[in-house]
Amino acid sequence: MREPDRTTLPLTTPPFEGRANRTLRGSTPDWNLIRHPEPPQGAPNVLLVLIDDAGFGNPSTFGGPIQTPNYTRLAEAGLRYNRFHVTALCSPTRAALLTARNNHTVGFGSVGEFSSGFPGYTAMVPLECAPLPRILRDNGYSTAAFGKWHLTPDGQQGPAGPLGRWPTGWGFDYFYGFLGGDSGQWDPCLAENQKIIGTPAEYDDEENPYYLPDAMADRTIEWLHGVRGQDARKPFFVYFSTGCSHAPHHVASEWADRYKGQFDQGWDMLREEVFARQKELGVIPADAELTARDDAFPAWADVPPRLKAFYARQMEVYAGYSENADHNVGRVIDAIEELGELDNTLVIWIWGDNGASMEGTITGSFNEMTMQNGIPLTDEMQLQLSERYGGEESWGAPIMDPHYSAAWAWAGNTPFKWGKQVGSHLGGTRNPMVIHWPERIVDPGGLRSQFTHVTDVGATILDIAGIPAPSRVDGIEQEPLHGFTFADSLLDAAAPERHTQQYFETIGNRAMYKDGWWLAMKTPRIPWVLTPEALRPYAPDVWDPDGDPAELYYLPDDFSQAHDLAADHPDKVRELRKLFWKEAERYKVLPLLATLSAFFGITPPLEATDKIEFRGDVQNVAPGMIPRIYNRSYAISAELVIPPDGAEGVIVAEADHLGGFSLFVDGGRLTHTYSMMGVFVYRQQADTPLPTGEVSVRMEFAADAAKPATGGQVTLFVNDTPVGGGRMDHTVPMRFSAYAGMDIGRDNGGVVDLSYADRRPFAFTGTIKKVAFDVKPHRRAKDEQAIHTVAHHAHAAHGLSS
Repeated sequence: MREPDRTTLPLTTPPFEGRANRTLRGSTPDWNLIRHPEPPQGAPNVLLVLIDDAGFGNPSTFGGPIQTPNYTRLAEAGLRYNRFHVTALCSPTRAALLTARNNHTVGFGSVGEFSSGFPGYTAMVPLECAPLPRILRDNGYSTAAFGKWHLTPDGQQGPAGPLGRWPTGWGFDYFYGFLGGDSGQWDPCLAENQKIIGTPAEYDDEENPYYLPDAMADRTIEWLHGVRGQDARKPFFVYFSTGCSHAPHHVASEWADRYKGQFDQGWDMLREEVFARQKELGVIPADAELTARDDAFPAWADVPPRLKAFYARQMEVYAGYSENADHNVGRVIDAIEELGELDNTLVIWIWGDNGASMEGTITGSFNEMTMQNGIPLTDEMQLQLSERYGGEESWGAPIMDPHYSAAWAWAGNTPFKWGKQVGSHLGGTRNPMVIHWPERIVDPGGLRSQFTHVTDVGATILDIAGIPAPSRVDGIEQEPLHGFTFADSLLDAAAPERHTQQYFETIGNRAMYKDGWWLAMKTPRIPWVLTPEALRPYAPDVWDPDGDPAELYYLPDDFSQAHDLAADHPDKVRELRKLFWKEAERYKVLPLLATLSAFFGITPPLEATDKIEFRGDVQNVAPGMIPRIYNRSYAISAELVIPPDGAEGVIVAEADHLGGFSLFVDGGRLTHTYSMMGVFVYRQQADTPLPTGEVSVRMEFAADAAKPATGGQVTLFVNDTPVGGGRMDHTVPMRFSAYAGMDIGRDNGGVVDLSYADRRPFAFTGTIKKVAFDVKPHRRAKDEQAIHTVAHHAHAAHGLSS
């Protein structure tokens, strides 16, 4: 078969080289016409593994306290890379990884939930930047993605799409996982290919409960077996992207209990222990120094004694959760080995899409969404709320959505400063990477210290496969790749460092790397604080980014960024600052802080729809797509048919008991439950049962004011007659859940009102003709812009922390 021109995709149909006479007599077929595209000879299988929200000092493979035997197994037979860099935030890293281009250039200056009208922040990859899976698929690979996606904008996670921004639109033949920024591991709202399939039925099986990490491995193995059952030679590209170790930290107690007592020494001592093991393993230089604790993190010695067990349990659960992820990746690797293909599979395993997450705040949280909603809770409050939902032994169970303390994350990023969201420092941007490929690697167990970047991964895969980056895709001229291949480093520890210059920027925290020098420019804002007071210094007419402190490091001599040389080299500071602005303009980073634009009143035009109606069996509406009822008055109404013997069940429900609402019928009476992040739970019930026949019901919330977390009055109506109500002093200002969806006629997954948990999904036994949301009940026009701005501010704040 003649080698096709791979610089243009899709590959063109080859010309007919047989002979076609008037009849079959003398005619000769050309069998190349019915062959599918094939990659170049020798192109390997590829398994690309990405762990979520983890730090350089987490896995035992790099000296951490979390046992990662499968990661170590691959490292000892392959290579460790100790100077690999990511972008300090989830979606941006994933976009850069799967396009081999800088994240702002492909529209992901921020996370997928938050998009704006600036080119670097649209959350929409330009057609000029065809993704890696599309390139591999069109060149003959079978492609599949499993687990976390986080590259589909909030408002496009439903059947209306556009589906081109779902995984299958990026070039994956198959997808099984979740579209958003995080997911419950016990009760995920799943997508398969181009359909939301919701929470699996096994969620209700108490003896054999559903667990997403196990299911991901099962589905991956099943897919691999299916591909090999059809085609014994076709190479595969598998993207295995775990929800772990992003919050909520969900894992069975048997995994967490393996670590009982192992973190009682606290985060300060843990860092010292990890640092010592890192030197013993040789994954950091012998002269590296452990950086000091920033004042934003408390000393373990200052933690009240009665709270230390509470804090230690947070880390035990996180460690068990992470070890389980290693276990399930190991299952996939074992399956590839059983197929006899591990030697010819290029495995690239990245432990963290950014540094460990500090979004649990200093206290840690029983509910990860309390931070995103700006709910200030002391450590004593967190302990009390944890006790309400089962205590320390339920930390990791379905009843809570926990996140550990920011100080544990800081320890997980040993030996560096800071962590996730902080693109200026290595704690947010440097993560472990292991590469395993027995057919090519000649010094198993070796260490590689070339500066490498997440954009380099795609370039390296294409180089190894012998596939050029296309210059045209679907007739559209392509942006060249920004990454550099590091394939030669697989064979040579002394291979030259090809990626010698790279900018970093995340929510205003930025850096410029060039030839070993690193200029760090961090905003003074603490990453987990999003209060109006904390953001006020960054308003458009206030903030001068060149006024931020600048730190300078020479990384060949200072692995951990322990010595700031800015005062000694002012010329280098000026040079790198100027270079950053040049790169920022070139790669669409500008304007800085576009991520926070909604906080400063830069919001999309007003929505034209006041009323949203749902008819029929509508299930699993993504949390970012529910009607915008936050921080305003609203009404929910339904047209029902109640049979002669009455009815019960859920009319409409969003999310669960840790944040959500449910309008339902219980004991024949209309009931409304509203959970303000599990901190406050409000319940109103009608005084009398519903009549039979055709019935209209309505819940009205009259807000005190158009402001975040507004209180207000609830009134329940049956056939326009008030039948009950009550006061809600606090409402959710930003978002009920990061993953749990809204359902009509039932409450899928975790339920909003625990009183009907034993009856879940508590499907409505009558008939629901229509459910309608009115987000402007009796609203005066002059109030609308204020409400609109508040709602978009709230929406923006959630996106920062996904």
